[in-house]
Amino acid sequence: MIFSLEFGKIFKRKFNYLFGMIILLISFLLIYKTSSLAGYYDLDEVDFIFKFTFKILLILIIFLMGINYIYSYREDYISKVSIFLELAKKKTLRDFSALVANLIYFATYYLIMLGGIILILFFTKKNKFLEIKNIIFSNVQNSIAYLSMVLLLLLLANLIFLFVLTLFNNTNLAISLSLLYFIGGTVIAKMLEDRISFLSERIENSILNIFDKEFNSLNQFIEFNLVTFLPISLNIVGLIIVIFIVKLIKKVI
Repeated sequence: MIFSLEFGKIFKRKFNYLFGMIILLISFLLIYKTSSLAGYYDLDEVDFIFKFTFKILLILIIFLMGINYIYSYREDYISKVSIFLELAKKKTLRDFSALVANLIYFATYYLIMLGGIILILFFTKKNKFLEIKNIIFSNVQNSIAYLSMVLLLLLLANLIFLFVLTLFNNTNLAISLSLLYFIGGTVIAKMLEDRISFLSERIENSILNIFDKEFNSLNQFIEFNLVTFLPISLNIVGLIIVIFIVKLIKKVI
């Protein structure tokens, strides 16, 4: 019931569909300028599409996903629904239902937008479309690994939003700190490494830099193995445990 309500709230928001049109417009412009942009970065056009166009798509969707998650939280707070959820002891269930609804909606949203970009390629750059089609279907394991990593990155992003909201219960602060994490997490990790020497090994693959590391390494050649997927999976499990601990402490206090 709660999951259906949360999914329905996201589904009915008109700005999600407007944003989708903006994403496709940006993608069309990137594809139109692929030749010159790829030449500027000294990349093959297909490499540019995977390393830039598809990643820009993912960044924009994570941004939209964060707005939706935090907006839902704010809606519940303004309408006093959060108070009733607390009294009914359903707050944690609501938080994770919203997370799952967000994940399912935006994973589907990502696939639709990705399909839209590939369709644009079909009509504007048929030869590049055929190259990408060949990469996808001749390396099915790599394609599955690529989509699995995208799903894990979306899940991790959702958990970051939930963690910040759980910790501070402030939507404006949640937006600021979430942006700080995605933009400056690796910088913070590097500063800690430089200032505290014994952290240099421990901070590798930590929550501070795991998103940036996996996002940067995302490409058409990604392999399905423990070395690639274990660090982010462990960080996701660890973050879920921390969220539950924070919720428990806040209930006791």
